[in-house]
Amino acid sequence: MSERYLEYGKAVGYFVSLQSVPIAVKLAAYPMERIRLLMQTQHINKTFEGSSFKSLGHTVSHMKGEGYLSAWRGASPTIVRWIPSQYIILFLKDHLTGYMPTYDRHKEYGKYFMTKVGSGAVTGVINSLIWAYPLDVVRQQLATKDSGTWRRAAGDIYSHHGVRGFYRGFCINAPGLMVFRGVQLGGWDLTKDYYGEEWGKMSRFSRFAHGQFISLMGSVFSYPVDTIRRNLMSSSKGTSYSDVFKHGTQAAGGLRKFFYAGFSARIITSIVNGALLEAFDTWKRTKDA
Repeated sequence: MSERYLEYGKAVGYFVSLQSVPIAVKLAAYPMERIRLLMQTQHINKTFEGSSFKSLGHTVSHMKGEGYLSAWRGASPTIVRWIPSQYIILFLKDHLTGYMPTYDRHKEYGKYFMTKVGSGAVTGVINSLIWAYPLDVVRQQLATKDSGTWRRAAGDIYSHHGVRGFYRGFCINAPGLMVFRGVQLGGWDLTKDYYGEEWGKMSRFSRFAHGQFISLMGSVFSYPVDTIRRNLMSSSKGTSYSDVFKHGTQAAGGLRKFFYAGFSARIITSIVNGALLEAFDTWKRTKDA
């Protein structure tokens, strides 16, 4: 029994050590994350009115004027939110999958596909509700408004919107998150099942590339919903989803420009998702070996 716990402890330690890679990537890529948030909310957010966030270059120029460290404004709640979220998402997804009906991939592919996507979708919503969403609201307040500290950012949110302020946009975020996590986690399981035994023989880079592509596809489908809810989070009290949609499309000059504002930066920052999926998969195979 002691040897079993020792081996499990080693596996856990190995997984934790693997997290250093995606965490380092997350921190290194965070300036692009802030650029994305500024570009994504520019049509509603009045804090930087008069500034131009039409492109990556314009946004970088604005951040240079704020100082070098401003590029990481909001990074600390991102890390605090992100690390436990990944454990919750990946472990809970595996746990929920065990309760799902089992279907043969070759005979009942439709039902098989839906159980994989469904477990990932439910996992994403549960994690967002119990942990990630309030911290994401605080992170955006720090990144897109001059709020200074965590305490001041949280205080500003509470004073303007009350406790509800920490969940503004959650109603529309839930289906968007279900799409993203469903495609990401469900697609990851489907990809591993498709390759079968060949999956373990692939290089780590190849597995990472698969994870990166799947995560990016999830972002493509869910990004318009993310844009709407982030603009709602940055708007004044009393603003509705329809107000955000109408004003945003008018200010941006069309649906595509509004829905996908800042998506170029999202492509760069999404690299951490592929790194995380590969790290978790490597840990699981090492633990089960």
